[in-house]
Amino acid sequence: MIKLSFLNLFRRKTRTFLALLGVMIGVAAIIVLVSIVDGLFVEFNNVISQYKGLSVLEKDAVDQPFSFLEESFAIELERVSGVNLAIPEIWYIPEKIDGKTTTVGFGTVSVYGLDVSKMLAAKQAGWIVDVQKGRQLGGSDEGFVLIGQKVADDFGKFPGSKIEIDDTKFIVKGIFSGESELIESVIAMNLSDAKKLSGIPFGKVNSFTLDLDDSSKSEQVKTLIEFKYPQVVKVFSAATFSETFDSTLGQFRLLVFFVAGVSAIVAGVGIANTILMSIRDRIKEIGTLKAVGWSNSNIIRMVLFESLLLSFFGAVFGVILGFAASLLITELSGLKTLVSFELLAQVFVFAFVLGIAGGFYPAFIASKMEPVDALRTE
Repeated sequence: MIKLSFLNLFRRKTRTFLALLGVMIGVAAIIVLVSIVDGLFVEFNNVISQYKGLSVLEKDAVDQPFSFLEESFAIELERVSGVNLAIPEIWYIPEKIDGKTTTVGFGTVSVYGLDVSKMLAAKQAGWIVDVQKGRQLGGSDEGFVLIGQKVADDFGKFPGSKIEIDDTKFIVKGIFSGESELIESVIAMNLSDAKKLSGIPFGKVNSFTLDLDDSSKSEQVKTLIEFKYPQVVKVFSAATFSETFDSTLGQFRLLVFFVAGVSAIVAGVGIANTILMSIRDRIKEIGTLKAVGWSNSNIIRMVLFESLLLSFFGAVFGVILGFAASLLITELSGLKTLVSFELLAQVFVFAFVLGIAGGFYPAFIASKMEPVDALRTE
């Protein structure tokens, strides 16, 4: 029966191809969009896994560049029980690197200014410490920077070379690596240099990273700071970042799956139309099959097999197309994508449901045909 269903699909090759194409495009859209979201999820968690302290921002700020706190507030934070050091930070997106305009998006080059002396004195090592080439920044190294490996690759830099950031020249002292391109797209420098570049108001910084006496008590310290300064700051731990991002990305993943799934549902309608037209072309044949003893359930199974084969092969080719497109996106934009086994399983389950739904009505119509009436059809 499966062989017969398979051969039936080739009776109208153009019609079958168009239905197959619709499923392919729908499945490929799901693969590409969801793989981008899943890739972002992995990248972010790689960054979070290296973060051991707490991050302190202005109460209503949406992100570090939009947060402004008094630099002297570090003294207050260091008085909180459990806090070893409060490291002031400045985050800045440069307009030009070596005269080239920087693009805003995933992997955007960021300037990260911090009190290097405090970072080096911290108990929990910061995340810009894995210097692979050259040397680590010192607390008095003005005019010097550390750059991530991606920045070095993109701009052809090495220890001792010069890099121009918004018309100001710096010397590359070292190159560091990280678990994510988000980290390797950072240029780190002393706080004093970052203040000049960013033009941040005098006496202000964007945020503080708190080095703790015991990183396992980060949630208790977070609660204590928010209790003492409820109208001034908000505090993020690695767990807070992860929970917030996971929740947001999870909802976005569902939305993306839904939007991409709409095109696949349209493909399901195409399957139903293709199978229904195929049945109308084979009315006499179906009548003959019923006349020689085929039951209604046999007819239903034959038609459903045709629909399932269409959706299955559409899913297979769609996965290949989607995977290739995901690799191309990574290659051209640097945006990492992830095609997981979970995603593949979801796609094939979706294709199975699509096949059943698309074939059910045509199968029902075919099973209700009376042999005598079907054989009389012109």
